[in-house]
Amino acid sequence: WVPEGSFFFITINCATRGTNQLCRPGPGEAVLAAAAHNHDKRAWHCRLLLLMPDHLHAIVVLSGAASGSGSTLRVDATTLPVDDTVGRPIGPAAGSLGAIIGAFKSGTTYAMNQLRATPGQRYWQRGFHDRAIRTTQGEFERIARYIAENPRNWR
Repeated sequence: WVPEGSFFFITINCATRGTNQLCRPGPGEAVLAAAAHNHDKRAWHCRLLLLMPDHLHAIVVLSGAASGSGSTLRVDATTLPVDDTVGRPIGPAAGSLGAIIGAFKSGTTYAMNQLRATPGQRYWQRGFHDRAIRTTQGEFERIARYIAENPRNWR
């Protein structure tokens, strides 16, 4: 349902809100490196990324085949069918926004656990927030301005 080349406004929240989780050496660098990796391998084209102390905002465009896959829904593994050959829930479609964000969160969690020697620690809330950005009425510019002004408004 999402046309190829669509922009998405993404927000991913840390599991612990209200404290600085991301804007410090180590975790912040791991998140930026993972975003750059996704950009370099063409999983997405990242137009804007802002790390806040307890969440991040981004504007991304899905690349190639992923751009038409359209799955932007949060996946709750407890309600998904189980693949009998693997014995685990079937997640979002490969290459979908949900799958790309899931891999991003998994990779950054692993990297942060390695840095902090905290195996098994959760760093992200379940799911993420996304919005397809309309190409009319200046919505891209309004959202980019909201992201750029977000540090001023953080408590």
